[in-house]
Amino acid sequence: MLNKIWQFFKRLFQRLFGTPTPPTPPPNTAIRPTLTDAEYESKFMEILEGVNAGWSRGDVAGFLIAKRLKDGELAAWLRRFGQRLLEGEHDGTAAADAVASLQELAQRLVLLGRIGSGELSEVARQIGREILTRFPLPEVEEEDVKGRVIEAVFVGDGLGFSGEVNRRDTEAAE
Repeated sequence: MLNKIWQFFKRLFQRLFGTPTPPTPPPNTAIRPTLTDAEYESKFMEILEGVNAGWSRGDVAGFLIAKRLKDGELAAWLRRFGQRLLEGEHDGTAAADAVASLQELAQRLVLLGRIGSGELSEVARQIGREILTRFPLPEVEEEDVKGRVIEAVFVGDGLGFSGEVNRRDTEAAE
């Protein structure tokens, strides 16, 4: 209580004699903790899901603002993440499922890159293209697929398969 009285008299003298009061420092709301790699990955995967669902540049920017993410910080994380993905290659061989997953991720990265929402989209495009060139999908040859032809004939006013009898021709014959 004595401290409050002292502060009151101090402010009163400062007002009377014109000495400016030192400005109170703003609260430390501007400082936010750095996110972990897992948190960055989670947020980035949300962006990729949104882009895959049809988000525009404004949608991505709105998401970044809503989640208090900076384009540059997320782009720096994506560079590290992409480096780990690309270094995960062992002698140029990877399981077919892993390659398919990488291909899907790469296609979404390239899609984000096409939106052109800043540094993040540039980094995403570069990493996506690099993955697509390093990890091509293996070509699978299926037996008896080559040379198979489905025969189709135009019958009446519709399309029928060979051997199929047109209903109208059947009804007319009756």
